[in-house]
Amino acid sequence: MDHPIKVLWVCNVMLPRIARALNTGTTPIGGWLEGLSEDLLASPQAALTVCFPMPGASEVVKGQAEGLDFYGFSSDMKRLNQYDPVQEEQFRQIIRETQPDLLHVFGTEYPHSLAAVKAFGKPKRTMIHIQGLVSVYALHFMADLPWKVQKQYTFRDLMRRENLLRQQQKFVERGVYERQAIEQAGHIMGRTEWDRACTVQINPEAAYHLCNETLRSSFYLEENQWSPDGCQRRSIFLSQGSYPIKGLHYMLEAMVILKKQYPDVTLYVAGEDISRNQTLKDRLRQSAYGRYISRLLDRYQLRSSVVFTGFLDEKEMCGRYRMSHVFVCPSSIENSPNSVGEAMALGMPVVSADMGGVKSMLTHEREGLIYQTDAPYMLAYQVSRIFDSDELAARLGRQARIRAMETHNREENARQVLAVYRDICEEEDS
Repeated sequence: MDHPIKVLWVCNVMLPRIARALNTGTTPIGGWLEGLSEDLLASPQAALTVCFPMPGASEVVKGQAEGLDFYGFSSDMKRLNQYDPVQEEQFRQIIRETQPDLLHVFGTEYPHSLAAVKAFGKPKRTMIHIQGLVSVYALHFMADLPWKVQKQYTFRDLMRRENLLRQQQKFVERGVYERQAIEQAGHIMGRTEWDRACTVQINPEAAYHLCNETLRSSFYLEENQWSPDGCQRRSIFLSQGSYPIKGLHYMLEAMVILKKQYPDVTLYVAGEDISRNQTLKDRLRQSAYGRYISRLLDRYQLRSSVVFTGFLDEKEMCGRYRMSHVFVCPSSIENSPNSVGEAMALGMPVVSADMGGVKSMLTHEREGLIYQTDAPYMLAYQVSRIFDSDELAARLGRQARIRAMETHNREENARQVLAVYRDICEEEDS
């Protein structure tokens, strides 16, 4: 092509630079897209426009943020599992105005992805970037929770008309639209054996393009490297624990074992305290999963050993990683969790469940330790190995850093994305 490739991105969230321009406050997710967008904006090979859902908006909102053209489309937060024809028409409006050469859809978790694919109507110029897959996540949603917890309603759940079973059903419903979007796309971009296996079973005709993700800037800096000498001994960090897939309940089972050997062991969990039940208001706001976590903490006398950090921004997250003795990912399913990539980039020891695409990120005993997902006793064992050996922790961390710098190489990832854009457009033109 003799002009920059005009690319329209469809994202699930507002990018941080757009949030700054609109003064809405930055979001803790989607940060890796910020790095990639910066690289594409700096390249003469591409002309980038980004669109994203704007809850409460009744019509398309457009603007520019630090040189990036953007469009916000309407989104009803109460109907995220339902297809909205209004969004499809709004995408047609955006496409008419921007005239993109290529549509790049990041994530298939919500029906607006299908609306964008249908509005564009050019499968050979449509690429879907796999983040997670809700149609598959639904199969792993409950993560071995007891049946009575799955069907339970708290006051909060009754008010919202959803318990864990209903949340799982929403994944199933959104998964129907996810599969349709993948079926109608000519190109898939992914990064793990897991996402390739899943998408080829949905659409075996689509071309698959391998491209890794870019991390947030702080995690590349040499001065932010983890050291066993600078961490809080026998402390564990989880990046999230708000719903069953993230596996906090597995971690608490492992904590019971660890506490017998290390009475001072401490678990730090990023995010709000879903177990909080000190006041009537706390109890009224508690979800069924939060109540279950609360009861586990009381049953195993772990209240004093578990700390919920509250919301952490990029720099605070980086600091919490570095302060911890080991990072653990106990999820029941993930594609390639960025939290694992961030921990590896900081050169710290990682213990992860053997699920989803983790094995495409690290090798057991070389860059981290992997254990059977539903075996908290093995999780405890692998964590204890880190606690007991600075030599093992440092060796794993060094190798993890090397692997992460290859996997998450910012320049290489941008180059790969641009190469795929060029190949798609040249193939269609030939």
